Amino acid sequence: MIVLTRFNSERIAVNADLVARVDTSPDTRVTMIDGSRYIVTESMADVIRLIEEYKARVLALARSVPDLADRAPLELVRRAPRDSTDPDDGRPVDVTPLPAPRTK
Repeated sequence: MIVLTRFNSERIAVNADLVARVDTSPDTRVTMIDGSRYIVTESMADVIRLIEEYKARVLALARSVPDLADRAPLELVRRAPRDSTDPDDGRPVDVTPLPAPRTK
């Protein structure tokens, strides 16, 4: 997200990945991929710089995540043995789905 300032001094956060176009005539207009437009006080160069900095931060963060080969492998959660006659001994734990969300 990048933070921009509308002409009424309202600060808005915009998803930089959804910006389709930035143009000036004379005001700076940011057009999103869904067609919505925002007139902002920042110059075109500033908006482009903010988008570039945002994307550079995303790439730097992605590069800092450890490689999958360096991570411990995932394992199934197993039941703790209760006694030697337990038929579930060593089998994976049953997963119960979450209840559906309540709607009004």
